[in-house]
Amino acid sequence: MDNTVGPSEMIVHLGPQHPMMPGPFRLNAKLKGETVVDSEVEMGYIHKGIEKILENKTYLQGITIVDRICYLAALTNEEAYVGCVEKLAGIEVPERAQYIRVIMEELSRIQSHLLGMGEYASFVGFVSMFMYTIKEREDVMTLMDSVTGARVTHSFLRFGGVKDDLPEGFKEDVQRVFANLRKAIDSYEEMYRTDTIYKARTVGIGVLTAEVAKDIGVSGPPLRATGVAFDIRKAEPYLVYKDLDFKVCTQTAGDVFSRVQVRLDEMRESMYIIEQCLDQIPTGPLFQEGSVYGRRSPVMRVPAGEVFHRVEDPRGEMGFYMVSDGSDKPYRVKIRGPVYPTLQTLPPLLKGVNVADIVAIAGSMDTCTSEVDR
Repeated sequence: MDNTVGPSEMIVHLGPQHPMMPGPFRLNAKLKGETVVDSEVEMGYIHKGIEKILENKTYLQGITIVDRICYLAALTNEEAYVGCVEKLAGIEVPERAQYIRVIMEELSRIQSHLLGMGEYASFVGFVSMFMYTIKEREDVMTLMDSVTGARVTHSFLRFGGVKDDLPEGFKEDVQRVFANLRKAIDSYEEMYRTDTIYKARTVGIGVLTAEVAKDIGVSGPPLRATGVAFDIRKAEPYLVYKDLDFKVCTQTAGDVFSRVQVRLDEMRESMYIIEQCLDQIPTGPLFQEGSVYGRRSPVMRVPAGEVFHRVEDPRGEMGFYMVSDGSDKPYRVKIRGPVYPTLQTLPPLLKGVNVADIVAIAGSMDTCTSEVDR
């Protein structure tokens, strides 16, 4: 961004600490009157060095570290990391453990969308919506806690399986929570669709085209809101997704309203996926019998090689590139998260909009600065 200020122009810095920012990053906007002329995104305020930390931890210790990339996507981060090790070591995951992983990762997707949607609504002045979504999210997190023993950073996946089985009565608990959640999502959708002020601030605002999204590398709901039906669960099925019936949720307008609608639809699909899993989950072990890898493998050496494994994070494509030198620690780890390219859409989207629309556009992206500054 050119920092030269012309007549009637000024530069406004939003962040790094600001109510509209879901994490510390800075958005510099050049304004001419009420119109955004140019902008740029500054990141790196909370860089954690997670990739280098992983290279100095054993493979098992790394599971707790990847939870901290973004706590809202802890389980999908674990899936991408554990999947790399399983590919390198040729570890087969029993079918029951795969179903449990899908159930937990879809619950994680639901709670992430609920929090992201509530935060976004508060950015545009719909503060009461945050109170609604956070209440429903607590019920979903209680379900997750009953399985993993944690509400946020779960450390639940293991190489070749999962830490624990589903507790007794879990299916009935899910049915009870989902009955209320479906009603809540319907009510959210009705409020969004019938509120004229909300629609004025979201319909046709911050339009992202499919061409720009693909050029920048955007994935997840922001991409699917442009009409591109790309979802790694369908394009490159992992776990038991190939055996499940679900659709890729898309919209075509690519605006703020569409991005929120995609997440509403995805929560319904996630519930449908979980219900299928609970109906058809087989009995059996959580780990392959006779495998050298199991629930506790504190020191394990992984065969030398390199691998890339990606999964569908709540925010898009989460991929891990891992190099093993045959020791008990990864030699190199590189993380390709979904949010870094998503944030790059802000400068082109903000150009020419009113300054009041910045928060609506940025909030609808549902970014996670913690994942960007990994």
